[in-house]
Amino acid sequence: MIEAAVAGWRKICRQICRQIFREETNPSLPVTACPRGQLSGAVVGMSLLPPEREAVIKDLTRQILDLLSPDSRDLGAAVIARVQELVGDLPASADHHHSEPYGLLQHSLGVGLKMLQESEKMLITKGQSGARIDALHAPTDTPQWQYLCLLAGLSHDLGKLLDIDVWARDRRWFPLHETYVEFLRQVKTEPVLRWKERRVRGAHAHVSSWLLSHLLTNADIDFIGLERLPQLTGALTGAHTHGQSDPLGNLLRRLDQKSVEEAAPEWMKKQPDSKVNLFVRALRNLIRNGELAVNSPGAPVYVTGDKAAVVVPRSVLVVREFLKRDDIKLPSNHHLYDLLAQARLVEADEERRCVHTIKVPGKHGPVELSALIFDRNTIVPEQIIPTLPQASLVIKSEKSKQPNTKAAIELNTTETHIPRAELKS
Repeated sequence: MIEAAVAGWRKICRQICRQIFREETNPSLPVTACPRGQLSGAVVGMSLLPPEREAVIKDLTRQILDLLSPDSRDLGAAVIARVQELVGDLPASADHHHSEPYGLLQHSLGVGLKMLQESEKMLITKGQSGARIDALHAPTDTPQWQYLCLLAGLSHDLGKLLDIDVWARDRRWFPLHETYVEFLRQVKTEPVLRWKERRVRGAHAHVSSWLLSHLLTNADIDFIGLERLPQLTGALTGAHTHGQSDPLGNLLRRLDQKSVEEAAPEWMKKQPDSKVNLFVRALRNLIRNGELAVNSPGAPVYVTGDKAAVVVPRSVLVVREFLKRDDIKLPSNHHLYDLLAQARLVEADEERRCVHTIKVPGKHGPVELSALIFDRNTIVPEQIIPTLPQASLVIKSEKSKQPNTKAAIELNTTETHIPRAELKS
């Protein structure tokens, strides 16, 4: 009788939650037909995955299990299956890295594998030097340290599930309440998803740990030790925070970024209508047609050798206005710069800082401006290069504020007239 009352109370609570959180939606991204994912406890990478993804997921899973100790291999296989049930075929981003179906699963497995590989390197170094790796483990609990690294990699982006709205008919998915596969079993129809417009970049790191209850069982906690849960949640929270002191969080942040950068060329190639590609194509059109002058006094674009400096935010504002003609909206400037750095289209340092300082001639002497540094051929059409006027440009390195670290490149080209033409949309 008590169980029946509890079940009835849960049903009422779910109905109340749906009414509270329901909002008017206009889903725009169809999701491939179900079924998706797998049942809890199944082996990842089997028949329900599309052929093009099956080989990738199976290979990542195999590599992970090969690196785990015999004590944690079964635990690893089970937690990977639970990750797949939680995220299904959802993407890892809207129009960025791993934005295709099963993108979040592939990215999570990829970072988990990198975490294990890095832990192996650290253990080898430790064995050779006799020094401690860090304060997270002792020589007697190496399998626990490895498994902790895997859990951090697998769960670091789970908070992105709270950045999307998924609907099927009049029912909305609540990731805190059920896994994605459980939701699909209930609705038994093709859902649609929409990325929330008000999501804050990097904020998902602060809520990823809220979804650990879907992944961790008593066996997992018993294996790593209850005292390590704060280390795991702290690493997830700091996965997108620079300059933190937590060793596991620093490692996770670095390897997550490495996975993103490795996927950038493939993502750029597969998504010609990505924000980055739209921005670059708009720049080329504006330069080709003379609406963004090059190497003239006060110009927003300067060329030196095989490099092109695009003054920001001035040039970005011009591109935004141009793209508005086709109702295309770019992300914020900071986010756009980050995307360009991750796509390896602009020069950037290890922290992806890509806004450089350039020095150009002005009416009253040299003027310093902020600029993005592209490969010249990326944004400047080859046919107009001989027509560019003479200019002098100095590009400062990222460390130019420190003594004796300035790197300058000067340019002298033949002065000619840049013809202006009507820009076709």
